[in-house]
Amino acid sequence: MNRAIILGGGLSGLAAADKLLDAGWKVTILEHAPFLGGLASSFEMNGEQIPKYYHHIVKHNTVTQKYLARYGCMSNIVWKKVKVAIGVNGIFYNIQSPFGLLKFPKLSLWAKFRFGLFGLYTIFLMSPSKIPDELDAKTWLYKYCGREATDYIWYNLYGRNKFNIPLDRIAAKQFAYRLYEKEVYDDFMFPQRGLQPMIDGLEKDIKARGGVILVNTKIKHVDVLKKIVRTENQTFEADIIINTIPLPELLKITTGFPDEYTAKVSKVHYCPVIGLVFATKELLNNGNYWLNIFSEQVQVIMQHSWLIDKYKNKITWCVRYGGSEEDWNKTDEQIKQEYLASIRKFFPDLKPVWVKVFREKYSEPVYEKDYVKYMPDVRTPIKGVYMAGIQVTFPKIRNQNTALESGEIAAKAAIRDSVTTVQ
Repeated sequence: MNRAIILGGGLSGLAAADKLLDAGWKVTILEHAPFLGGLASSFEMNGEQIPKYYHHIVKHNTVTQKYLARYGCMSNIVWKKVKVAIGVNGIFYNIQSPFGLLKFPKLSLWAKFRFGLFGLYTIFLMSPSKIPDELDAKTWLYKYCGREATDYIWYNLYGRNKFNIPLDRIAAKQFAYRLYEKEVYDDFMFPQRGLQPMIDGLEKDIKARGGVILVNTKIKHVDVLKKIVRTENQTFEADIIINTIPLPELLKITTGFPDEYTAKVSKVHYCPVIGLVFATKELLNNGNYWLNIFSEQVQVIMQHSWLIDKYKNKITWCVRYGGSEEDWNKTDEQIKQEYLASIRKFFPDLKPVWVKVFREKYSEPVYEKDYVKYMPDVRTPIKGVYMAGIQVTFPKIRNQNTALESGEIAAKAAIRDSVTTVQ
């Protein structure tokens, strides 16, 4: 029986384990955190399971829906068309509508017209696959959207708020693929039972088929040549290793990769995220689900209860991505005070019932224009060692769908390679 060790118990690791067990493999998952699911995990508050970070499923996320259906999470689904607004100087503008766009400040009438045409272009004509890998987002946007809207809207949305780097360092192809997802035009939903039953169901299925899952497990050393993984208490040997943990953490504890490979993938760096989840008696804004904010510490507000109103109170997430490293060493209490103060510039009457703070050092790779040159492939130079997770999914965007899919892809590659070796 083939033996696999999977590093990390997020969605990628769980999906990879599921596929390998289907093929009759022996699987062990090692997870540092005390829980599974990674960024998709939930916490309990007043008897309710609430996601730590904002999540939603759009109509074309078919892989996610497959797993949700498997665990009975697709019943009583309500699909919604969401509204998105941008907040500037205490006021929100819904730029999806022509009237909202006309009212939007700091852009000329011509710039607003070009921005509207660009939206139509991304929906009906754009072909992201044809965009050169080395092209930067600024150059591409100047050509198709114009200088004004690029320097103000897109810089704030994707340069400052997302990665905290200039647009001329961001890959145009990945940016275009994000637009190509048509998130704000697709149908949105969140399952009535949440994502946790999917995570718990995968855990139960993996264990029922003989898989081993160890949480609260710190990996001390990975020898990719010998396929040996050592934790604080145990040593594991396997035929293959599938890694899903962030590359900086993997490289700290790993020996055996060729120097040139280590040098290449060590160029991958990540954007952190700090977020608040809080409850209020009423929604902050009845008209919009997704609120982007310019020039403030808090950058995104997602009104979860606008999408699915099933909790005792109204649940809202707010996050900071680009620049959140500036807040990393602040206490939770400082984060609460500062982030809530930022939100109160738009909602001065905000009175949370409760507030929770969450942090993730490796929320997403920073997709610079040269990312394709140093990103890891699913297969590594070491036979039997594979990569999964959002670090290998470029140019697709980060979401549950790509995470689950990447785990499946890595497992299938391992299964194919094992069959080829036997033959």
